[in-house]
Amino acid sequence: MTHVHDTATRPGTPEGEDPLRTPVSARVVVDAAGAPGGAADALTDALTALGLAPEATGACEATGASGASGASGATGAPGHGRGLDSGSAPAAYCALLLGEEAFGAERSPGLERARVRAAALAMAAAGRGRLVLVTDATGETHAGTDPDRHARLAADRAWWQHLVTEVAGHGVVGNTVVTGYSPELGHRLSPAAEAGLLRYLVQRRATTAADVAAAVGFLVSEGCSYLVGETLPVDGGAGLGQIPSLPAGPPAAVPAPRRSAPAEQPAPVTGRDLLGHTVLVAGASSGIGRAAALHLAERGADVVLAARRTGALEEVAAGIAAAGRQAWTLRCDLSDPEDAASLGERAWKAAGGVTSLLYAAGHLGFSAVGGDAASAARTFAVNLHSFVAVTEYLAARWRDEKAPGAVVGVSSVSSTLSPVAGLEYYGASKAAMAQYIRGLAVSVARHGIRANCVAPGIIETPMGDAAGPEHRRGWISRIPAGRVGDPREVAAVLGHLLSGSAARVTGAVLRVDGGFGLGDVAPLRPGYPEPAASAPSASGREQVEGR
Repeated sequence: MTHVHDTATRPGTPEGEDPLRTPVSARVVVDAAGAPGGAADALTDALTALGLAPEATGACEATGASGASGASGATGAPGHGRGLDSGSAPAAYCALLLGEEAFGAERSPGLERARVRAAALAMAAAGRGRLVLVTDATGETHAGTDPDRHARLAADRAWWQHLVTEVAGHGVVGNTVVTGYSPELGHRLSPAAEAGLLRYLVQRRATTAADVAAAVGFLVSEGCSYLVGETLPVDGGAGLGQIPSLPAGPPAAVPAPRRSAPAEQPAPVTGRDLLGHTVLVAGASSGIGRAAALHLAERGADVVLAARRTGALEEVAAGIAAAGRQAWTLRCDLSDPEDAASLGERAWKAAGGVTSLLYAAGHLGFSAVGGDAASAARTFAVNLHSFVAVTEYLAARWRDEKAPGAVVGVSSVSSTLSPVAGLEYYGASKAAMAQYIRGLAVSVARHGIRANCVAPGIIETPMGDAAGPEHRRGWISRIPAGRVGDPREVAAVLGHLLSGSAARVTGAVLRVDGGFGLGDVAPLRPGYPEPAASAPSASGREQVEGR
């Protein structure tokens, strides 16, 4: 049965205001020391177009640090941070590291590590901030390029990850944007070489400065607060490994896609950027699905809500109506293959069309020594098979109607890690979801359809509550951010991936885990550490408590 909830006007709420999309500061310091040419100018222009106020710098005025080179700043001696305090800390700092030889870029001078570190420590002292690294260095090996030049870029990226981990427990969130091939950011290949490169991309076009600016705008937002040390690929699926069909002879031109999909355009960092969208949210009755449905409505989307518990769906629908958007509720048992197979069509009929799918349904089925067939069947049905059924119906419908579409799924850090015993079924089902997303991204890009997913760590949800107090302390000891995540923090990432601001992102799997997936960063000493109370030192030698 379908229930429709009409919109309502919220008194006292400014139209278009979304707290999760709001930048921590409109002012974004853009450190161009590691970017040759006019890349900084192109990026600052694009950031300005989004409503931000970038301040480009390649000298010491950004943070008050004296002009040490990237190499000399590597140790982060105390003197390099002198003159900086929490009052002078920038709220958002974007460093450029561009010099990929395979893309025809000029050699990068490297990061001014002393200056970047000084800014990060000032943010830590202030208790909040956003750090963004924009780079073309992917870590891939390119034949015929200079290995020493490649190694210098890799060293700066490794240094950045350590810095991000160090300050994560003090309210400072740092992440990386990988640009892919972008002539607007200084990449220069011959027409033949460019055509050859683009054949290997899922989206056969170059990255623009606007694509990168949209990613930066998201990473400096209030809602991007549990994505720590992650890499957001704005490269059109370059890392998916697509193998093209190559004709004999040199590539003279890139063949046109089978159809020309309308280009999604990045929206300003404030305002309702999902107006006109209708999103099917599967698993919308609680946890991440509930938070995501409400967040999408705040951004202007109408929402079709699907889950087993209709009473809980009605509560979510009322919240969507209060946000001024329309909601439809559909009862669906996603452990039932027949029920799941009909969901896409039912949602389309109820709302008169669906533009995006957000699949947040999940079942935490534990395994047992010797196996548990019932648990395995239910886990794979909810986490994988039903997701595939709904996705394939909608993807085919979008293709047939020549309409763009977007799919985003909720996987788990258990897709690549095994945090506790008994996750054989759950982890395998979530890994299969992530790989299905990657394959789907390659298959449907020619139809203007994108597919991505998130991999949350421990989140304050009913599923996250399965971890008892002692196990929760163990989780937190491994999380650089030093805390459990909030469903709204995952919702903010999901909303970005469904929006036009992520038009260049497809086939991505983003960890939303406070940095848990960065590795074994728990301090090797007895006891259960608590989150840090003081900022790290300028020397970089003082161990931050609580990680």
